[in-house]
Amino acid sequence: MGKVIQRSRRNPVVAAPILRKGGAHQKSKTAERAQVRTQLRRESAEWQPPR
Repeated sequence: MGKVIQRSRRNPVVAAPILRKGGAHQKSKTAERAQVRTQLRRESAEWQPPR
């Protein structure tokens, strides 16, 4: 028979580091600001002063 390698038990309470990256997908603050700037440029290009 072969030797049985016994590994030390890890703390089951602690989440694996890869799992900490999870969560809801959201746009970054930079992307949100860029979207606002783009929208403002688009609206200002369409705007015409009153006559």
